[in-house]
Amino acid sequence: MIDFDEIIDRTGTDSLKYDGGPVMNPYLPDEYLPMWVADMDFACPQPVLDAMKERLDRRILGYSMLLDPGYFKIVTGWFWRRHGWRVDADSIVFSSGVVSAMHTAVERLTKPGDGVLLNTPAYHPFDDTIKRFGRTPVYSPLLYRDGTYTIDYEDLERKAKDPRNTLFFFCSPHNPTGRVWREEELRQVARLCFANGVFVVCDEIHSDILRKGETHIPLAKLYPEETRIITCTSPSKTFNLAGNQLANLVVADKALAREWRETQACGFPNPLSIAACKAAYTKCDEWVAQMNAYVDENFALVKRRLRVDLPKAKFSIGQGTYLAWIDLRGFGLTDRQLKERISRAGLFIEFGDEFVANGEGFVRINLACPRTLVEKAMDILASCLGETHS
Repeated sequence: MIDFDEIIDRTGTDSLKYDGGPVMNPYLPDEYLPMWVADMDFACPQPVLDAMKERLDRRILGYSMLLDPGYFKIVTGWFWRRHGWRVDADSIVFSSGVVSAMHTAVERLTKPGDGVLLNTPAYHPFDDTIKRFGRTPVYSPLLYRDGTYTIDYEDLERKAKDPRNTLFFFCSPHNPTGRVWREEELRQVARLCFANGVFVVCDEIHSDILRKGETHIPLAKLYPEETRIITCTSPSKTFNLAGNQLANLVVADKALAREWRETQACGFPNPLSIAACKAAYTKCDEWVAQMNAYVDENFALVKRRLRVDLPKAKFSIGQGTYLAWIDLRGFGLTDRQLKERISRAGLFIEFGDEFVANGEGFVRINLACPRTLVEKAMDILASCLGETHS
C-alpha cells in the first residue's frame, strides 16, 4: 500500500500552494492550512521520481523535443487502457500546459472580436485567456438543481447559433463542480457546437481522477471523424506533476496537428517532463487506483463532517476531480465575508467569485491531501462557521 497519509514539508520550496499564501490572500494568519490550488500534497509516484533521477544522471539538460516514437506509443496506450480511446500518434501535439494550449487555440483559431463560449462557474484561466487575446467571453451558466449541475442546452444553443461565437472551451470532467458528463450530455453539446460551426477545445486534464464506479468518456472518442476538436490532456493533475509543464494535446485535424508540431506552437518540453510522463503512463496504474480510493474516502469524510457540524452547508460529492465544491449560501454571507472569516481562521481555500460567474456562495476545497489535513480543515470550518461562532 502507498502511504498517502505521509505529511511532506513543502515550505521553502517556492511552492505556489504553500509559500504563495501571503501574496495571494491578505487575510491569512502566519500559520495556515493551504487547500486551494489544484496540486496534491501526495508524493509523486516513486517510478516517476526514479525516471527523473535516471535522466538527471545523464548530466545534460539541453533543448528537447518529442522525437522518440516510443513516447507516442506510451501516451496513446494510456488513452486506450484508461478510456478505450484509440488515438493516432500523429494527432499528438506537445504543449507546456493546458493554459498554454488555450492561448494557442484562441490566437490561431479565432480572430479579434470573436466570442468564445464557456460554462460557468469556470476555471478562471479560460476567461483570462479569452480576454488576453481581445476576444469576447460568452458565458453559458450551468443549471444547479438538487445538488447537481447540468448544462443549459437552450442557452448554449442560442449562443452557439450566433455566428460571432466560434470556439467553445469545454471542461470535462468539470472544474470546479466535479461533474463527469454522461454520453448523452456530451453528444448534445457536440451536436449544438458542430451544427453551428463552433470549434471545441476540450479540457480533459482531470479525466483520470474519478470516484469509484465512474467512467470518463473523451468527447473525441464519440466523434472519431470530426476534425473540430482539440483534447487537452496531461499527467500533471493525476500524478502531481504540474510544475513539470507538459501536456499532450490530441488535435483531430491532422494538418493542424502537423502545423502546430512543426512551428512548436505550444513550446518545447523539458527533458525531465518527458521522462516523468513516460514512467507515469507505463508504471503507475496501481498508484492511480490507490490514490483515487484514498481521495474517495476524503470526500466521504467531508460529507460526514458537514452533515454533523455544519448542517447549513450543502454538499454533493462530484463524480470526478479531487476538488470539493461546497454550497455555503445557507450562512447568509457574501463571498468576501466568507473569505475573510475562513481565511482569518487559518484555512486557505477558494471562493465562488474566483470562478468567473455563477458560483457565488460556494467554496472549492482541494482534497488531494493526507486525511489528517482534511480533518483539520473541517475543524477550522466548524469553528468559524458553526452555530457557536460569534
